[in-house]
Parts: sequence; structure tokens; C-alpha cells
Amino acid sequence: MGLPAGVIRELEAALGPEHVIREPEQLRVYECDGLTGYRAIPELVCLPGSAEEVQVVVRACAREEIPWVARGAGTGLSGGAAPVADGLVISLARMNRVLDVDLGSQRVVVQPGVTNLDVTRAVAAEGFFYAPDPSS
Repeated sequence: MGLPAGVIRELEAALGPEHVIREPEQLRVYECDGLTGYRAIPELVCLPGSAEEVQVVVRACAREEIPWVARGAGTGLSGGAAPVADGLVISLARMNRVLDVDLGSQRVVVQPGVTNLDVTRAVAAEGFFYAPDPSS
């Protein structure tokens, strides 16, 4: 299919060309999440660094009727970050800040690109760790 060149230029202008992945060998990294049974190579991958940049990408996709999927670290085992072959992946990996730690309430507020290990590092000094599921 191929995405319109004008959309690609718009996204590169908004995010910086280094945060818009177009090369086939780099796109292959995003063809699946931890569920490897389903694979599709996206047309484009965008790596926004802020909520405002995410909005730019989503608005462009809505306007041009481009299917998209959001992706965190890509480690999910459910196929939740599986791309559409003629669509776009919005990788949230650059949005990786721990925003607030409230140990009294057992609450940590994070951006979507924060990994489980990042959460453990944020609370380790107080003797805590984050185990995302019983098998951890």
C-alpha cells in the first residue's frame, strides 16, 4: 500500500526524522510482540517523546484513515501490540519516566514506556520491588 509521502514528511517534521522508522530491516523489529505466532511488518513506526507528539501521530492517522496500534516495550504475550501490515506502530518506548512513587498507597505512576525493571529500580532503595505476575 505505502503511506502518503506527505504524511511521512509531516510525522518526521513533528517527531524528528530519527524518530520515524521507515527502513525495512528496522521495521521487522516491530512485526510482533511476545506472541510470535502472528507477524505483520508495519508500514511505519513512530517514536513520540510526549503526549503532544502522540496526538500529532494519531490525528494524522485519523485524518488519512491509517490503521495504527500503540506499543509499549513489546513484551506482551497476548498479541496486543500486533501491527497491521498496511498500518503504523506508535512505539511509546521514549516515554519512559517514573512520574510519582507513593509507597504508602502502594502506587507508582509511570509513562507507558516504563519497564517493570524501571519500577523496581525506582522503589528498591526503600526495600521494595515490582513483580508483575506470580511467575516473576
